[in-house]
Amino acid sequence: MEKVFKITYTRGTGPGGQHKNKVETCVVIKHIPTGMQEKCEDTRSKERNKNLAMERLMKRIEEQKVKEKAKKTNDTRKKQIQDVKTTRTYNYPRNQVIDHRTGKKANLEKVMKGNLDLLK
Repeated sequence: MEKVFKITYTRGTGPGGQHKNKVETCVVIKHIPTGMQEKCEDTRSKERNKNLAMERLMKRIEEQKVKEKAKKTNDTRKKQIQDVKTTRTYNYPRNQVIDHRTGKKANLEKVMKGNLDLLK
């Protein structure tokens, strides 16, 4: 844990009187691999602030992992979709067939009757 996180303690800021100004209860935890850091000075207890900061930081790291996994999955799906080659498009409203290999267009009814020579 020492190699993954860098934990530093500082004095808190803001109102709170002598205890807050003299005791190092503010915790800053940095996750070294990601560079994320979390600061907590919510309570008067050093240990409680450390636990809160660690919980928040772990939650943010987990959220980032989920986002990265979702992005990777999405990128894979997009690549798979792009890799699929469409041979023909049958457009019924326009009564048209487009052969994407040759770039030719033909009448849908004629092609459906078996006249595929129109697309060559």
